[in-house]
Amino acid sequence: MIRHKKIPEVIMELFPLATILLAIALLIYTIMPAPIKFLYSLKPAKDVSKLGPQELVKTYYKSLEKGDISTAKACLSNEYRAEVERADYSDLKNLTGLEIIRISKPANIPLYKKNYREVQIVAEYSASYWRMGPEVSGKEIRFIYVGKKTQ
Repeated sequence: MIRHKKIPEVIMELFPLATILLAIALLIYTIMPAPIKFLYSLKPAKDVSKLGPQELVKTYYKSLEKGDISTAKACLSNEYRAEVERADYSDLKNLTGLEIIRISKPANIPLYKKNYREVQIVAEYSASYWRMGPEVSGKEIRFIYVGKKTQ
């Protein structure tokens, strides 16, 4: 004799599986809020060594926009990259969306005066962050100093 199960019985049998799948989905969302960033991190970074200051800043923000963390990291100096990687709320870890509004032309700002070409670039963008910290979702303006050794 074939017995048809009632809908509540089927739901109760599937409930443990649904609970497990939901727990896995929440874990993935908590650990990796943007899985695309993880996939991009497996890909080698673009060579940014020959870029000018404005192109370097554009590449950094376009990489963040796409989730290409490897290339974004390549745009940072070694010292600053180490600081950013340690920070809990950095753009590399906390950003879920970014739209570039404007990247200014470089303005000469000589700080060291010898053996360096230093400029300031203004980046204006709209960002979304997945958790609260010092950064708040919305329009942001950053003043970025780009220096390159000349000798």
